[in-house]
Amino acid sequence: MSLIHRGRLAVAVAALLAVSGPLLAAENVMLVLDASGSMWGQIDGRAKIEIAREATGRVVSDWDQANQIGLIAYGHRRKGDCADIETLIPLGPMEGDVFMDTVNAINPKGMTPLSQAVIDAAAALKSSEQKATVILVSDGEETCKLDPCAVGAELEKSGVDFTAHVIGFDVQNPAHQAQLRCLAENTGGRYFNARDAQELSSAVQGAMKTSTEPPPPPATATLKPQGKAVITQQLSVDWTGPADEGDFITVVLPDAPDGRYTTYAYVPQTEGDGSGEVSFEMPATAGDYELRYVSPSREEQVLAREPVSIGDLEAMIDAPETAIAGTTLTVTARGPKSGSHWVGFVEPGADVGSYLANHYARLPEQGDQLAIKVPAELGDYELRYVLNESERVAYSRPIKVVAAEISVDGPAEVMAGNRVTITASGPVDGSHWIGFAPAGGDAGAYVNNAYYRPEAASGSGVVTAPLEPGDYEYRYVLFESQKVAASKPVKVIPATATLSVPAMASASSEIEVAFTGPRNGSNWIGIVAVGGDGSEYQGWAYVPDEGDSVRFYTPEQAGDWEVVFVQDNQVLARQPISVQ
Repeated sequence: MSLIHRGRLAVAVAALLAVSGPLLAAENVMLVLDASGSMWGQIDGRAKIEIAREATGRVVSDWDQANQIGLIAYGHRRKGDCADIETLIPLGPMEGDVFMDTVNAINPKGMTPLSQAVIDAAAALKSSEQKATVILVSDGEETCKLDPCAVGAELEKSGVDFTAHVIGFDVQNPAHQAQLRCLAENTGGRYFNARDAQELSSAVQGAMKTSTEPPPPPATATLKPQGKAVITQQLSVDWTGPADEGDFITVVLPDAPDGRYTTYAYVPQTEGDGSGEVSFEMPATAGDYELRYVSPSREEQVLAREPVSIGDLEAMIDAPETAIAGTTLTVTARGPKSGSHWVGFVEPGADVGSYLANHYARLPEQGDQLAIKVPAELGDYELRYVLNESERVAYSRPIKVVAAEISVDGPAEVMAGNRVTITASGPVDGSHWIGFAPAGGDAGAYVNNAYYRPEAASGSGVVTAPLEPGDYEYRYVLFESQKVAASKPVKVIPATATLSVPAMASASSEIEVAFTGPRNGSNWIGIVAVGGDGSEYQGWAYVPDEGDSVRFYTPEQAGDWEVVFVQDNQVLARQPISVQ
């Protein structure tokens, strides 16, 4: 994990606990937790909802009983319902065990009506006629049509002493960050962008200290950049300053408000004034910026400012003018290196945040070649070199996706449940498949266990035909369900079988039974009681892939029995046999 991300989270968590932990004056706080389905997404191997529960637990453990708190969650009961907002705990004194039991029982699953949830929280706080704070923790954009900016502005006019502090938790899209930031700033609150959880433990104690003690006296700091600043690259900065818990150094545009930040690095805590060096990535756009030393615990938070000019870096992509749909394209990409940059396909003229899922690749740590999956849909695209996920398009060039020679073939008529050889040719990828689909179904339609993955540009595969008779298609499908590249109709007819059984056999003796019928790995032939459905059987054998007979033993008990051919728990044929 980078120092930048650790610094971001430490500052965000310090701010969260500073406004929601034991406060300097009695305050009513309503915590609004995102419980939409995306909160099951993972950061460093842990679900985001687990990290949010842990952060809430630290707030609860050090809560000042002079303050009251309530809890609202959204998206935790139903999928696709914008009305799924619930006050889980009304505003009142903190009862730690009850509060945490409630938080731990939240099960994310639904939409993100974050604006309405903040409205509901403000309404609950307004009735107290005291200073009120809403803390919203959200990992995504508003999905229920309200405008967070407008909601924030209206709430500020509502007459209650109300502030909304918003924490964007793993919100990578700048447009979604802007939504959340606007909501906070329109109520006089602050927006914090938390990227991961690793710095949570080290940030808690310093954040609590910041929350419970008076602001420290004014302090000074200095900043001195080392070397030339270049877009997206690390810049080392020498610093002096108070080095309190939560202090950080960031780079912003010169006219940015004091609360703004982009990339930054956390300043290690020391006793008394400190000094040292930190390094962090510069923004993706060249120009004139300002380095700032920020101390969140002080009334005047910006302790030092230092101008810095950030130079540009050229980027390029060497690739052909055309690419074959469904294949893997190898390109050469030269330019800034970072784990947050990518090269890939987008629709022509798409905005800077656009991308095509599965059709991009990260820049390698070594070398300049990378492999990108070519989209299945034909047409004109752009290949882009994008910095910091979606901050800036450093380079783009047109590329046309053209058709591949793709074919699929097999028998025009097959028996239900029988093994079928399908021949095909076309692009190879682990997410392409060849097999059966219902006739006329969309590109995502398929039949369970009736397909195979292509391992070569041409060849054949053996699959089991559907068990249900009807009209189907052989299909060559690209990227699971992106496009049906080739198809051919096939009719699946009802399964039939025949058995050739000796009329009589000795008890506990081996017999040979000739057969015709569908072959697959689960069909079997065996002896059952007269009229039996195959659920109870004596001797039996699986239907082989090759050959036209099977051998098995008769029962020990003499009497009349039947030999049956069974597929999917259905008896396709039966013949009597007398055991002596």
